[in-house]
Amino acid sequence: MRQTVKLFQIGIRQITRDGMLLVLLPAPFLIGLIFKFAIPFASQFLESRLSLSLIPWYGLVDGLLICLTPMLIAMVSAFLLLEERDEGIGAFYQITPTEGYAYLMARIGFPMVYSLLVTDFAAVIFNISGLSVGTIVCSSFISTLMGSALAMMIVSIAGNRVEGLAISKLAGVILLGLVTVWFIPAPYAVLTAFLPSFWIGKMIMDGISLFSFIMGLLFSLFWIIFFLRKFQKRI
Repeated sequence: MRQTVKLFQIGIRQITRDGMLLVLLPAPFLIGLIFKFAIPFASQFLESRLSLSLIPWYGLVDGLLICLTPMLIAMVSAFLLLEERDEGIGAFYQITPTEGYAYLMARIGFPMVYSLLVTDFAAVIFNISGLSVGTIVCSSFISTLMGSALAMMIVSIAGNRVEGLAISKLAGVILLGLVTVWFIPAPYAVLTAFLPSFWIGKMIMDGISLFSFIMGLLFSLFWIIFFLRKFQKRI
């Protein structure tokens, strides 16, 4: 464990020297501030001019914040892994005590723990739909697992950081499950139920339920296991 913590600290130092990765760390709070103040202002403006209120979609906005935060942290982990692979450092770590799951924990596990804490904090402070603490905690947990799968997906598919950046832009597909809950009527919305974000949307819209949490957990674990196998082959 001590070696894993040391490797995690090395990763932090690498991130502080990379402006692109460093700016992603405070990004969830900047997004939260924008959502917190810009969306209600836009709603009031549209209601006064067009009699159109955005209040029914406040839950969707909060869901985006909960989903985007782990995705941003996952991209930091993925780009760091790709950089180490490009430089041959990742292969070096595989012959040290930090190989295998210890390396995975240092590069994805610890950052995702940080992501969970940040997501919970940001959602509590910046949510605009009055989410309960239970809903925030459960949704953030599923979202964090989804972020872990995303990090492994990027590293598994991308050959270098340039490809990783392109793939990360396509990662927005993961959010389709969340969006369909608001815009696609039942039962057609269930077509995106294989995406964990769908179950996050269900918990936000309908309230927390054991069924939605378990289904979100199962699909998240499915994607983690699926990409973990590919991830291990690439590193």
